[in-house]
Amino acid sequence: MLDAVCYNKNILIIDGVRQSREILKQFAQSINALRIDTSQHAPDIINKCENVDYDVILLGYDLGEDRKNGQQILEELRVKNVISRHCVVIMITAEISQAMVLAALEHKPDDYLTKPYTLGTISSRLEKCLIKKQAMAPVYVAMDEYDYAKVITLCNKMVRKNSLYKHECLGIISRQYYELKQYDLAKKIYLAYESEENCQWAIIGLSKIAIINKDYELAKSYLLTVIDDYPHYLSSYDWLANTHELLNEPIEVEITLEKAIHVSPRSVMRLKRYADQCLANKNYENATTAYSNTHDLAYHSIHRKPENTINFAEALLEYADQLSVFQIKQLNIKAFSALKKMTHDFKLPELKVLSLLISSRLHNKVKDFTLASTSLSEAERLLSKVNTEYSPKGSLSIAKSLISMDKNDLANKLITTLAQSHPDDSELMSDISKMINQPISDQNKIDAQIALETGTNLYRAGEYSLAIDKLNKASLLFPNHIGIKLNLFQAILISRETGVERDRDIEQLGILTKEFSKLSENTESYNRYQKLKNRLND
Repeated sequence: MLDAVCYNKNILIIDGVRQSREILKQFAQSINALRIDTSQHAPDIINKCENVDYDVILLGYDLGEDRKNGQQILEELRVKNVISRHCVVIMITAEISQAMVLAALEHKPDDYLTKPYTLGTISSRLEKCLIKKQAMAPVYVAMDEYDYAKVITLCNKMVRKNSLYKHECLGIISRQYYELKQYDLAKKIYLAYESEENCQWAIIGLSKIAIINKDYELAKSYLLTVIDDYPHYLSSYDWLANTHELLNEPIEVEITLEKAIHVSPRSVMRLKRYADQCLANKNYENATTAYSNTHDLAYHSIHRKPENTINFAEALLEYADQLSVFQIKQLNIKAFSALKKMTHDFKLPELKVLSLLISSRLHNKVKDFTLASTSLSEAERLLSKVNTEYSPKGSLSIAKSLISMDKNDLANKLITTLAQSHPDDSELMSDISKMINQPISDQNKIDAQIALETGTNLYRAGEYSLAIDKLNKASLLFPNHIGIKLNLFQAILISRETGVERDRDIEQLGILTKEFSKLSENTESYNRYQKLKNRLND
């Protein structure tokens, strides 16, 4: 039977061990394959798939140390869309850890085979996969053509015939309805199959409908049910994180993603999302670890980018204030190594400058001022040259580092040149505005936080004049932070009500009132200001 379904098929064999490749090649020859190619080198594999329409890929996981593995190759093939839906991919591996298995399965191989295996086993698995591809071929063609109506019609025929692939067809139909925004029809299918075995997709679908209807609590209950019953069903964590995000629950987003990473720690995109959330939540310890792991996992994958190194180093700079000099030095070793690799692998002049600036800041954290000065001087030397070849994103990153090092004149010059070169780029202008709204330097961040916390505590203790002075200091360090200025405004009002009224405070009140009058009416800051202003007028 296998000879018949494999006749005239193109087969690609990928394995890091020559003997294994030869065994699989002999197997392919025995089943009358039309074309048989073998490889173990990732660039060669991608090139072959771009030029040959393979029907079968026998994909080994371990392709050698310090190289792309089978999971990373499959992800790249999927992302670049160089293999079609009709191609059977069977992952072959000697590793059976949960982390590796789940990571591989997220990129949807058609089957998964562990070594040692018999040719009889691979024969039966391949036959089963090819028969399914043959049965589903018309559906896959319609899906590739985005012919939603035809997909639904074909899948309904298979459902009525009670096909072996009935549940997959139902999932496909519901997704087509969802894409067509025919949510009631999609929901009808989801409700009919939510209690069926292996129909987790139906409960996920119900959660997505609930999100569309902005019933976020209902969405959460569906997703938590899936996680409780099927803790390895990873998309449920992603959707739950999305739901917490919509509810503005950043800590819950972090916790949910952390649970997903505990289950499956090798997903680069999920790990990066977790790192980003930790950083936003000021959980610098976990952000540093997660960015470090993202850097390592992404290095041989399609996600390999300079940003992975930069994010890790920037998170470490934030985390460093909580560490001893010895601990920072240990982490700096990896950061310096990563920065060196980044500048070697990505030949962009802006990355050389940025690497030097970050290195200088890291050296400063361990009080190695000589090396810090050397790195900074070299960065300034490179910046003194023509820098029009820097990308807007690169220029912004350089300016950010310069500002953190109190090199404001150089940063402003870079930002001014950038703004003049891209006057119509509204997104870039917004990024520039956000940057200049940040505190001036690393030390000022600490000083501003101390001043803000001290001012708040003094306000609570009823020491309003002292609170005003501290909040003024915090406001000077965060010159565009509306929240601090509103706190200052409130402290001055309360101070006046208690009978303490200093001339400079009254003058400050007028300045703040004029500034707040320019706030957008659809913001929380504006609403808070209006409440305080009414108190002023009473």
